[in-house]
Amino acid sequence: MSVYEATPWLRQAESDLRVAEALRQVPRPMRPEDAGCHAAAMCAQTVEKAIKGYMIVNGSSPKMDHRPDKYIHALLNKGDPLLRHKEHHPHLSKLFDISTRRAVGDLLALTPGASGQRTDAVNTEYPWQAKGEWRENPVGSLAFLDSQVEYWIRLARRVKDGLHKLAIAAQRYDPD
Repeated sequence: MSVYEATPWLRQAESDLRVAEALRQVPRPMRPEDAGCHAAAMCAQTVEKAIKGYMIVNGSSPKMDHRPDKYIHALLNKGDPLLRHKEHHPHLSKLFDISTRRAVGDLLALTPGASGQRTDAVNTEYPWQAKGEWRENPVGSLAFLDSQVEYWIRLARRVKDGLHKLAIAAQRYDPD
């Protein structure tokens, strides 16, 4: 795998982030209550693709699932074989500090299927049960308030930009 193979992943991450930002503007025919869950889903997609793209930069083939946060631990372990670009370790440690790792995990937990077969888990796409009844849905949910979605957009931008910069730097070491 080469750095160039990560380019489609990183480009798609950039596009997903632009879509999240556009959704926050509530384009017609959307209603204000529509935007939060869909913007959050696109933020999760941004983070997912950025991490997977960076794994490709390191010569790995990431799994096609929605939980790439499992790779963060490996990237933060300087001796882990998944981190081919050891010179990136200080930057990764700063990018994925404890609060960022927790936030990434929380955001990716909102992707459908992240909680297994549970029907009572908040997610960006499907209704969920409360007190054993189908009562809640992502559209208009308090789980996707404007302030929380703005936080996820900032988080997604930070992760995407940080990993993209490291991918560009890796081109110096892996020019093919």
